Amino acid sequence: MNVYNGWTSFVAQCVGAVSPDAAASWCRSRANLSAYSAASRRGPNSNWRPTNRSADNLSRHEHALIVARARDLVRNSTHVSGALERIANNVIYTGIKPQAAQLNADGDLDHTFNRKIEQHWKDWAESDEVGFEDIQRLIMNHLWQDGECLLRFYPDPDLLDLGIAPLGVELLECDHLDSSVDGPLEGGGYAMRGVEFNRKGHPVAYHLFSEHPGDMRRLMSRESVRVSAQWVRHIFRPIRSSQNRGISWMAPVVMEMRDFSEFQDSHRIVARLMAAFGFFVETPYAEMVNPLGGEMGDQAEGVEGYIPDYVEPGQIVTLPQGTKVHEAQFTHPGPTYEPYVKTSLRGSSTGFGMSYEAFSNDYSDASFASARSATLEERRGYRVQQNLLGRKGVMPTWKMFCRMLWLGGLEPLMTGPVVPASCQFPGWPWVDPMKDAKSADLMLRMGCTTRRKICAERGEDYDEVVEELARENEDIKKWQMTENKSE
Repeated sequence: MNVYNGWTSFVAQCVGAVSPDAAASWCRSRANLSAYSAASRRGPNSNWRPTNRSADNLSRHEHALIVARARDLVRNSTHVSGALERIANNVIYTGIKPQAAQLNADGDLDHTFNRKIEQHWKDWAESDEVGFEDIQRLIMNHLWQDGECLLRFYPDPDLLDLGIAPLGVELLECDHLDSSVDGPLEGGGYAMRGVEFNRKGHPVAYHLFSEHPGDMRRLMSRESVRVSAQWVRHIFRPIRSSQNRGISWMAPVVMEMRDFSEFQDSHRIVARLMAAFGFFVETPYAEMVNPLGGEMGDQAEGVEGYIPDYVEPGQIVTLPQGTKVHEAQFTHPGPTYEPYVKTSLRGSSTGFGMSYEAFSNDYSDASFASARSATLEERRGYRVQQNLLGRKGVMPTWKMFCRMLWLGGLEPLMTGPVVPASCQFPGWPWVDPMKDAKSADLMLRMGCTTRRKICAERGEDYDEVVEELARENEDIKKWQMTENKSE
């Protein structure tokens, strides 16, 4: 593009020396050669010429600053922190849980074996030493703030002493990656800001600091440790094929939310200043602050002509002759404040994948139909995030957990380190229970869905629901038999 513009300018200058009109016509004809209006280089777009560098090259120098600004907004912006909390509540809720799907010799689900493996997982995930549900929420928060995080596994014999799978798990921030390890490496591989790849472009190792580089309380070595990729999962969502490191999901809204926060702070300061003024005193004695002479504060209370700094309820004050009192009246914030706030929050809510009503907690202008439509659209976005977390976080942890459970010999029914499974994602209650229940019943009778899928959409385990219903029916029968005998 620079060569194209340079050639156009060169020819125009040569022709312009002879005929300025012909030079102008030449420039216009060259500009008209653009087949797309998006490539227009005239008017306000003349200085808009972004580069086409790779995704990793674009974020190489700005990554740390973007992450720092995103974290600052999470700490200090109520809208941003509230949005991330709402996202985590919908995506994680009580946690994404794996469901064992081991088959028996007949090709049916081995419910006995699967329940035992799932109980082992529950004991491990809910232990104080692991707390995997909290780790899931942290992963989601780091994806939004940092765009990436690292899940590191390691054998933990102390857990085996407690009777649970000896798998330790540690969530590391992206700051632990040694960005100085970058470029070609011996053996034909290469590194990209702490991530080591082989010739095929697959990650084989991660160069990690043992402590967080930003922890000023500890004296740490600046040397990183090479950790094999089999013990680390790099969780991020690429938006370009040339991307090997994550970028904050909040990057598109960082500046907009920063400007909005400063706008709110400025209006808050103005409101506080205006609230400090109650009345204005108008006096004909312009040469004096107080018509009785001296400063106003020098007059004793109760003396005629005394004007107090503050007015108390029920107070009667005799004013000097010719003095007028005007009540302070302000029109702040004005008629443009609310439209600006709504416009700003609407734009930012789009970046968070949320409706304006959910992002701002303002449902004053929402109808039931519009709110329902927005809720269903939000849930589709939450499902995408759930699938990402399940695919890159929960299932790799499940595979490592089954391997360590088998190596620890804690489950005698296991014949190998692999147990097939699927993720049970948290669901949501029906928005309109009566209509949604009728719709589900109709879809079921038409053969367009199954009871298992209906339970999954609500975040329920179909097998557990069937077992609970069976137990309830047995309890009801026992109770009826007891009642009949008593009669």
